[in-house]
This record gives sequence, C-alpha cells and structure tokens, in this order.
Amino acid sequence: MIIILTQCFPSRVGGIETLMYNLALHLSRSKDVIVLADQQNFKEDNIFDQSEINFSTKRFRGIKFLRNRKKFNELKKIHVSSKIDAVISDSWKSLEVPIDFLKKNKIPVISLAHGNEIIIKNDKHHKRVKKILEHVNAIVVNSSYTKNLLNKLSNNFKNVKIIYPGINIKKNYIEENINLNQGSPTLLTLARLEKRKGHALILKSIMNLKKYFPDIQYIIAGEGEELDSIKNKIKEYNLQDHVNLVGTVNENQKNYIFSNTDLMIMPTLDESSAKSIEGFGIAYIEAANFKIPSIASNIGGTPEAVIHNKTGLIIKDIDELDEAIKSLIDNKEDRLKLGQNAKIRAENELNWDIQIKKYNDLIKEDRKSTRL
Repeated sequence: MIIILTQCFPSRVGGIETLMYNLALHLSRSKDVIVLADQQNFKEDNIFDQSEINFSTKRFRGIKFLRNRKKFNELKKIHVSSKIDAVISDSWKSLEVPIDFLKKNKIPVISLAHGNEIIIKNDKHHKRVKKILEHVNAIVVNSSYTKNLLNKLSNNFKNVKIIYPGINIKKNYIEENINLNQGSPTLLTLARLEKRKGHALILKSIMNLKKYFPDIQYIIAGEGEELDSIKNKIKEYNLQDHVNLVGTVNENQKNYIFSNTDLMIMPTLDESSAKSIEGFGIAYIEAANFKIPSIASNIGGTPEAVIHNKTGLIIKDIDELDEAIKSLIDNKEDRLKLGQNAKIRAENELNWDIQIKKYNDLIKEDRKSTRL
C-alpha cells in the first residue's frame, strides 16, 4: 500500500495539485493507494472524491496544525492494520509531524520538491527543511534547477532524483465550450495570476503587436492575487477586445482552450527575492500535448520544460518578447514544426506511463534499502 500525504490536491486547481492527482491515479494501477489530503472546499472535494474509484481519499480540515495531526493519527491507524510500502509527500511540509514515526517504523519515505517551498527564509526555516529532508529515503525534484537549489541547503540528502512532471496522452479529449472572443492569432497563459508568471509584460506585448495583428487574442486562464492589477492593465492598454479573462477552468474547458490556441506564452520572472520561482512549468507540457509551442524565459526550471528552438523559444531578456511572439506568428511553418516537436517530446519522454515507472522503481529501491 502507498500512502500519499498532501496539502495540494483536486478539487483545488494548480500544477502541484495536478501532479499529485496523477501520481495517485497511476500508482493505483498496480498498488493500493490512500491519499490523505487537506479539505479545501467541502462540496467540490466531495464531488471529486466520489467520482474517483481508482484510489481512496480521506480529507482533513481545520487549522494547519490540526490538519497535520489528524493526518498523522490516520496514518498510524493504517500502519496498524496494513503494510505500508511507502509514503509519498507533496513536500517536506507534509512530513514535519510524522517523520520520526516513519523513521522509527522503517517505512520508506519519498518527498517531492517543486521549488518555492525550499527557498530559505531564515535560519529557523533552513533547520526545519534540513531536518525533514535529511531523514527521507529519496527526494524527487522537478528539474535540475530545483536540484541545484536543494544542493545548496545540505550535502547530506541521500537520494535526489529528477523526475519531470508527466502528462496523460489521449487520442480523444472531451471539450467543453467556453465563450471566447473571435480572432486570430490566439495566445494563452494558463497559470495562477501571480506576478512571476509575467501577465503584465505579455499584455504590454499584445498592445505593441495589435498594430501588426489587429485580431490578436490573448486568453488568460487562472485566478490569483494579480487579477485586479491585470484588469487595470487591460484597461490602461485598451485591450478589452483582445483579452479573454476566463478564470479557473476544468479539464474539459482546458482542452477546448488548447484546441483554439496558437501559442503558449509564460515568460516567468525571477521573483526569488519574494520567495517565488518557477521550478518547471507543467502548463508548457500540457500545451505541448496539443502541438502548441511555448515562449518562456531563461528563469528557473523553464528551459527544461521548453527546449529552445525545438519545442518553443526561450528568451534571455524580456525585451525580446515582442519579437519572439511576432516571429512565430509570422512564420507558421516554424510554429507548426515546434509544436509537432513539442508533441513528440511529450509523448516519448513525459507521458505518465513513462514517468510512473520511475516512481515505481524508486519505491522498490527504497523498500530494499530500508530492509537492509
């Protein structure tokens, strides 16, 4: 049996939520899986959990300290009645309460590391992170960039593996139509509305480029703290007829948007001083699955999600954004080639059938080392 400890899980929307769900889903094809997750929205979580038959999900609500204690108590109950082959956590934070128990009972532990949560705030934070991660059997990072961040924290981490986030390869996708302004070309940013995602800079580029492409459309999918700022920029740049603010979208709506998109644009910014980085960027890979090339910046782990001149373009400076967008709009043949390459890479390197084998191999490896 595999236990997944996570603060991030659907019905909540986000990259880590998607990753943890797919990890549970694909592990459950060969193993019993129980997910111990935070309760985010009682109604929506309940609907989601009842629709999922491949694994069991137990939710916990209340303040963070109580949630973690409740999960720990449930974990101990499971340990009494069942053999736990491994515990996988979404980050070190989910292991603070149970780590000593897991170590004492020789239960293999795998912690994921995404980026933001290992940016050190102060000495106390540094000690907390080290204490947990130096006692796990393995750490899975989402990029070489994140691995380098981790290596700066300690030289004592036992087993650090890079496993890129995966995607589900399907031949037929269900699409749910949403209202979009008509026009072409269509650009998309699928992400939380955070400063580091670069929405404001893209809006400025749309303003500059609309004289060349009068019908250009920009879809912004997601919610977050930058919403009001983005709305103000849309008004300031007079882009009301060129921008679609569609909010949070479900998987079927996302499929519809991808089917009507020419370019994925997310030139992430270096917000490490504000404890915010892009460790990888799942949205680039999701777009790739629909033959959509991406434009990204040379920040964080994004150059591993988008391969320059192969699956998209990596800009070294934000001043290059206008020209990068214009070049791929003008050169349809190049855009289609990059999109096709992106699709091939997604299928051959990043689909979940391939990625889950790496997790299963890691679980076997950790079980063996724990028994020795």
